[in-house]
Amino acid sequence: MKKEENEFHIHRKTISTLSASLCFLLLSIFYIFYIYHDLSSEMERYSYIAKSEAEHIATTIDCVMARTNTLKALIQDHNGDTSFFNKTAKDIYDSIIEETGITPKNFALAPDGIVSDVYPMEGNERFLGFNFLNPDMPGNADAIKAYEDRTTRLTNPFDLYQGGLGMGGRSPVIIRSGNETKLWGLVTVTIDYENLIQVLCLNKLNRMGVNYTLSYVDDAGEKHLIHSNGQIDSAAQKYRFEVRNLTWELSVSPSKGWISFWHMLLSIFVILLISAFVGIFTSIMLQLREKNLILIHVSNTDILTGNLNRRAYENALTELSKEPLAEDFVYVSADLNGLKQINDSRGHLAGDKLIIGAGDCMTKVFGDYGKIYRIGGDEFVALIHTGQQSLDQLMEKLHTLAENWRLSSLDELSMSVGHASCKEFPNASMKELIKTADERMYSAKNAYYQSKGMDRRRH
Repeated sequence: MKKEENEFHIHRKTISTLSASLCFLLLSIFYIFYIYHDLSSEMERYSYIAKSEAEHIATTIDCVMARTNTLKALIQDHNGDTSFFNKTAKDIYDSIIEETGITPKNFALAPDGIVSDVYPMEGNERFLGFNFLNPDMPGNADAIKAYEDRTTRLTNPFDLYQGGLGMGGRSPVIIRSGNETKLWGLVTVTIDYENLIQVLCLNKLNRMGVNYTLSYVDDAGEKHLIHSNGQIDSAAQKYRFEVRNLTWELSVSPSKGWISFWHMLLSIFVILLISAFVGIFTSIMLQLREKNLILIHVSNTDILTGNLNRRAYENALTELSKEPLAEDFVYVSADLNGLKQINDSRGHLAGDKLIIGAGDCMTKVFGDYGKIYRIGGDEFVALIHTGQQSLDQLMEKLHTLAENWRLSSLDELSMSVGHASCKEFPNASMKELIKTADERMYSAKNAYYQSKGMDRRRH
């Protein structure tokens, strides 16, 4: 024990020395590269800001666009009749305001691409009769594309026909009649651009000290500014995202620059503090963990067989008693036959070899299904999980292994085994399973000694 303590002390000293050297190296590296490290962290934070805001933008717009599906479904259910529109459009209009805060410019129905119904009517009177399929009108390119491809499309911000700046969604309506389909027209929603920017709360980035630009990317890959505040630098974090068929990009950077002098000093202090203690702390924790693992292993292992010992067995029973037993749980009790005779006739060394052989057989048979414990001199227990068919095969395999076991000085290994499963006794407690398995094991042991014509008490 003294020797082990000395070795442990030397090992700990070695680790401490290595940790101190590592700390010195880390301090030197951090001193040179701390600005890069701090800048990387700040950029990562801004990258998250860009991503978070972009996802909020996409979700909000998508929430508005999803309402067109309700109108489409009603037109399809009414086989093209739109008499329901005014009442339903008002409900949808109010729900969008309530859920997103966005006040839509209008909802419109356009059979064959020409607006026949619009809500609200006030301020949108000029919109009636508008032809979405007229390529000369602003914003109609996406409407024509949606009509031709029969896919829902969004427009980037454009000058509205009825005045103002907005963006819209154009969704084709297809009516099915039997096995045939007919393109009825379009359902559209138009969003006021300024209202959208206000609802998206991009101005809150100002209060966070963040400059930003929001742009859309056209089919040629060129970017066009949608909205911005302040100037962003060349290191701005960019997040490109999809809003339905559109591609937008949000770029953000700090309004006061990426690194301040005081932030730099604070970073140096924190890095020095962490580096000074990390090596020592790591060394101590690793040593404690190693020692604890060794102690736990030793305290729960049977020295002779290498199986788990009675202490581990009792701990396992305590844990199993906390919850209902699984349906496939099986308690196996095993006991060596004739150990006393071997000890008396050939010595305890031979008896120990027999015990080791029994533990080895138990491990080979039950090791893949649970854990094996040596709970007494010649007593073993297996706590396993398996079905009845597999259990019968395992019991047969155990007896076969024991019968075929041979050693130069010993030519017989016999075990009496009993088991009890939750499958067989579904309402039994752990104590009842143990009692049943032991009774079966002792019954098998009595049968063994009777077959040998021996007195069990003397063997």
